[in-house]
Amino acid sequence: MYIEFQLIMYGLCIGSFLNVCIYRIPLKKSLIRPGSSCTSCNRKIKWFDNIPVISFIFLNRKCRFCNNKISVKYPLIELLSAISFILLYKKFGITYDFFINVSFFSILIVVSFIDFEHGIIPNIISIPSIP
Repeated sequence: MYIEFQLIMYGLCIGSFLNVCIYRIPLKKSLIRPGSSCTSCNRKIKWFDNIPVISFIFLNRKCRFCNNKISVKYPLIELLSAISFILLYKKFGITYDFFINVSFFSILIVVSFIDFEHGIIPNIISIPSIP
């Protein structure tokens, strides 16, 4: 049971990073700097407002600074990532195949949401994913 909890936490954190990728890659922005900010008011998000799913709930789906609504897409992607971690663990255990499939599913999540929102699949994702 402890391993499942850890995988859910890792999945949520990876999902949070996937959200960064989905937002920034089409805009050709760095994935590392600057830190996360509100997409409406551009104010830097504090670490305690950036906890996957939990912050979304506690902030009542709004930015702390500008009160604009935060898209439900963000916690959904985090949850989708966590669920995929658990399902892949149930199928493969902690094996090489698990890590390969988690990587593949993470790439698919990013590609799918970018394609849905922008109608593109960026070469920076598709070309390295070929192997």
